[in-house]
Amino acid sequence: MPNLEHALRDYDPVMLAVIAARWDIDLESHSVTDIRGALLQVMLDPNAAAAVWDRLDDEQRGAMQILLGARGTMAAPKFYRLYGEIREMGPGRLEREKLYLDPASVAEALYYRGLIARGFDEAAAGPQAVIYVPSDLARVLPAHRTGFDLSQADEDDLPPDEDDEPLPEGWSSPADQPEEIWAADTTLVDDLATVLAYLQVAAVEARPDGQLPPSHLDTLRHFLLKPEDDRLAFLLGLARALGLLAPRDGLLKPVSHNARRWLEAPRSEQVRLLAAGWRETTDFNELFHTPGLVVETAGNDPRLGRAMILNYLADLPPDSWWIVTGVVGEIREIDADFQRPGGDYESWYIRRAEGGDYLLGFESWDGVEGAQLRYILTGPLHWLGLADLGRYAGGLLGRLNAYGRALAAGKGWPARPDEAEALRLQDNGTAEVSRRFSRYDRFQLARFSEWLSGAAEGYRYRFSPRGLRRASAQGIKEPHIRAFLTRTTGSDKLPEGVEAMLARWGQTAEADATIEHLTVLRTRSAQALDAVLNEPAVRRYLGARLGPEAVIVRPGQGPALQDALAEHGLLADLVDSGADAPG
Repeated sequence: MPNLEHALRDYDPVMLAVIAARWDIDLESHSVTDIRGALLQVMLDPNAAAAVWDRLDDEQRGAMQILLGARGTMAAPKFYRLYGEIREMGPGRLEREKLYLDPASVAEALYYRGLIARGFDEAAAGPQAVIYVPSDLARVLPAHRTGFDLSQADEDDLPPDEDDEPLPEGWSSPADQPEEIWAADTTLVDDLATVLAYLQVAAVEARPDGQLPPSHLDTLRHFLLKPEDDRLAFLLGLARALGLLAPRDGLLKPVSHNARRWLEAPRSEQVRLLAAGWRETTDFNELFHTPGLVVETAGNDPRLGRAMILNYLADLPPDSWWIVTGVVGEIREIDADFQRPGGDYESWYIRRAEGGDYLLGFESWDGVEGAQLRYILTGPLHWLGLADLGRYAGGLLGRLNAYGRALAAGKGWPARPDEAEALRLQDNGTAEVSRRFSRYDRFQLARFSEWLSGAAEGYRYRFSPRGLRRASAQGIKEPHIRAFLTRTTGSDKLPEGVEAMLARWGQTAEADATIEHLTVLRTRSAQALDAVLNEPAVRRYLGARLGPEAVIVRPGQGPALQDALAEHGLLADLVDSGADAPG
């Protein structure tokens, strides 16, 4: 922190004279240089400093001891919350009204004595105002001295015996074994592979909010291990933030190079890539996803909340349970302004989802920052497979596992090789795999097969004419599929039924004619169809034109097309509806 000479340079002659009077200095000159010199000489004298210290009341002395215990500096908003504001006034008003004779707060009393000064410092959230004790003044203040006479302490005032003292309620207090435990797992890896495969084969509109249209959400949920809405929103937001998904031609698609590199990695490395990317990304912001909040504008850096939590949890003993509300309370006590530049609690516009009232001022900290931190602790940390959750006496607990401790410490990531598992292929063309099957190979399998069942029963697919037609549309030929099945089953001999299906498909894939079941959009006039095809937001769901008044609808896009037409004022009946699973 700056020294006393630096602090005094910021003061005008009136303020310097006020400080001099508090230190019993008789000024012989009105020269600013002379006044500063006199103040430096007296204020840095240990005897004079002790005399001023002894004139402080208990509350003022306590504030100084807290500040000195914080290495002599504290964010101004936090200091003001604890010890009151310092009123802004010019030299004319200060000299005229002599408000220093009746300070409005502890902070103001210390300020007019020159014991604290105002300045600026760099913080994680940006430059912020601070209150500090000049460094050389701090060294001569008798901070160990209090105003209490402890020589005649009454027995009732003594602290209780150690055996009688209750355990603290702080965030780092050991908690009893939870009554219920939800162990962290790596199912987010499996569900992300499923989402990437789905978006590879389905035509899904890229929406500005990054989420999926309702019809696709309903279909996709059947194939996820954990289909909770909050978790899926996090998965999609993180995948986009890490460059695994991106809009392409109006559709949300995997980014081929990035997705392949992630899908081919071992499971432990996939978890590491997701966790490290989450820690560093600014493209996904937990504040905007915190349940119960509607964020209109906010200028936070989302990395700060994650760093705050990981830094605190890194200091806990391995395998120790912490209390979620205790972690949040400790962060509020130590660094409440961790994401508010300058401690500004008025400029963001955030509402409660229920009731719609705006959350402004520091009194709303628990409803905004507190809610955001609780979401990180019980949502992303758990979903990423970094922390177990538990419940004890109605309260939520958490515990970092080996992955979580490695991320918090920034080193020692557990590297675990995957167990190889072969694809199980039936004679009727049904293929079955478990979570241990390569995510990259499952992604490839899903491109040319029909999806049969959800992940809870194991991943099941079936070779069918519809799936093989889709393979042809992607440039996947019969030799590619045969080589894939040979490699993933570990057998040169495929089941007879699959051999026959591939042989027939290989002979007819390039046939001159096909008989197809199509969904068709038919309008009342050619002009109406021309108007539809001129709308890019609608055209993406359509294929080849069949005539003046009819056009092919892409597979599985009937409901989405109906919604898009309605947005453009066109009502369409869906005669043969149903959001098909990829197949």
